[in-house]
Amino acid sequence: MNSNLASQLLSNVMGWDYAGLNSERPELEFMGSMKYDAYDRFMPGTRFMSSLVQWLSQFDEEDRATVLEFVKKKLVFISSTQMNYLVGLLYDLKIRPILLKKSTENTGKPSYMLCNKEVQKQFEIEKRSSLVVGLSDGAHTDILRRSAGFSNEQVLTNYYPDEKKLKDMLDDLKKDKKLKGIEKPYFRSIFLIDDFTASGKSFVRYDDKEKRFKGKLSKIIDQLCAKNIERTKEELAEGKKEELHLSYLLDPEQQMIHIDILFCMATHKAEENIRKSLDDFLEKRGYNNVKYHIHVVQPLDESLSKGITENPDLMKVLEKPQYLHQELKDDKAYNVGSTVRPYLGFDECALPVVLSHNTPNNSLPILWQDADDDKQFKGLFPRISRH
Repeated sequence: MNSNLASQLLSNVMGWDYAGLNSERPELEFMGSMKYDAYDRFMPGTRFMSSLVQWLSQFDEEDRATVLEFVKKKLVFISSTQMNYLVGLLYDLKIRPILLKKSTENTGKPSYMLCNKEVQKQFEIEKRSSLVVGLSDGAHTDILRRSAGFSNEQVLTNYYPDEKKLKDMLDDLKKDKKLKGIEKPYFRSIFLIDDFTASGKSFVRYDDKEKRFKGKLSKIIDQLCAKNIERTKEELAEGKKEELHLSYLLDPEQQMIHIDILFCMATHKAEENIRKSLDDFLEKRGYNNVKYHIHVVQPLDESLSKGITENPDLMKVLEKPQYLHQELKDDKAYNVGSTVRPYLGFDECALPVVLSHNTPNNSLPILWQDADDDKQFKGLFPRISRH
């Protein structure tokens, strides 16, 4: 759909005259060209203006001005450039200071002697001995690896590597010249990274129905604390299988496992949920040897969700049943969070956030719901589910 046709249709949908269209059009086209046109999940040939026209036409006439105002004033779109910048800051603002602190402590130097040659040498050891694990396909581990200068053999894009990968990583670490003279060349630091979290439920939670903990962090910590079963060539020839876990990369004689969990963006709610559930998980599992810290580069202020829930006109629109898919109410994954007000997004996070590569389901469903047919409501930035 070309720009002029989209503008004409937008004028018809909103009931604008020529003066009204000329007043609104420049701002909307600027928003599209600067950011929104680059949304990765748009169909080929789709642009923001054409998606906006189709999206607005689905609302009742009296609701259109309210939702358009929401898009213009409340929507937060994180471009790929902005997200890549945040990923780069993960290393500069979070990981590097942690490694520098360890370097001064391990060399017995004061914290201000960061340029000391001995400290710098130890820093290279600590950096190469760091294990980086991506928690999702949005973790951007490739960007982090390049910006931080990490080796390919110390970055995992998933937390279930096979036995061969684990052996290759440890062998490569032991052969690295930076660790020459190190008595026990194992991975010393563990960094778990992801781009975004709003509820924290996908990382760790207790399932009341199944009476067990679920989530990425609980699985990874189980892996880091698991016992490994290695086999000789003879045993392998006999058909006996090895069982190697992430703990294979760690010194089996170390007493404590320190984990740093890093997010490019996160809400205060997510931090609190993760901290509470993770503490419960560690206590019930008896993992007294595991310590963790949560770091966030860009916290998301509570005012984002309050700007929605405290807006009576917008809430009146969101509450209308025709704008919410029935299947969403019955979705098992969606029901993991609170569903008293499902029109506010997963776990009622009520976020107006769109990421350039995908829209989080914690944001308002009117933004991201996709449609299988013309009878269903389709979001402004349709989402692809990761479940």
